[in-house]
Amino acid sequence: MLRLEKIIGRKLFYRTRGGVKLTSHGELLVTYANRAVDLNDEALARLGEEAAAGPVRLGVSEQTALAGLTPALKRFQTTHPGVELKLMVATPGKLEFLLMQGELDFVISDPVRVAGLPVIEWRSRLAWLASTDFSIEPLKSLPLVLCQSTNWWHDKILSSLRRAGWEWRVVFESASLDATMAALDSGLGVSALLPETVRNPGICEVKTAGLPVLPEARLGLFRSPTATNRARVMMEVALAASIQAATGNRLAHSAEGPAWPSDENSPRAAEGLQELSGA
Repeated sequence: MLRLEKIIGRKLFYRTRGGVKLTSHGELLVTYANRAVDLNDEALARLGEEAAAGPVRLGVSEQTALAGLTPALKRFQTTHPGVELKLMVATPGKLEFLLMQGELDFVISDPVRVAGLPVIEWRSRLAWLASTDFSIEPLKSLPLVLCQSTNWWHDKILSSLRRAGWEWRVVFESASLDATMAALDSGLGVSALLPETVRNPGICEVKTAGLPVLPEARLGLFRSPTATNRARVMMEVALAASIQAATGNRLAHSAEGPAWPSDENSPRAAEGLQELSGA
């Protein structure tokens, strides 16, 4: 990070209790890096000997459906117009079954919930979320709003509260992320979710109530054994680059290696983003 800031000549990061944040100059640099990824993907698509074409089927669990994927999918469809992209949102169990049956080419979910090694793996931070007008009273038990689609995170979340000396009570629980957001918006309580999933201006991150720091959520991109054609390889490259840009942290590749042949054929912009996050 220090080396990158020295090269740019501006402060790009600052540290908070919740981790490393981007300054305004850092956010500007990420914007240009995203544009570089777009240009790189377009160049790969147009200069390739064989245009990517055919169907690609991607499955995502509900809590990750909005976590930085929209720009990735839009970019992919723009640079690969011959690809027929189908997106499915379902429970991790169903996604794993369809992946193993060859009915999905890729799945994005928690690695704990899907058998096998992910092609790439990354981490996203969880955040305490509540209505903008919701007030937390430290001397009373914390009203929790839980989303069942993230129930494999619950033990870690509750352990964090327990270690910090917080009491809690579950006031709302649903299998639907939309219903969970509606409960938060109505002021029923607080929840721990990926902040990227929030699209409602009435819901914000809780930062001043003394709530404990939440654990990171692990996410992975899984490939079906049948996903071998050019369209699917290009989809994997595009997703890796876009996830890198959206999360701002280094991606870990599985031992079996990425789908593209070598580092020199992978997107230069993605390498630049790895330098940004890992410098």
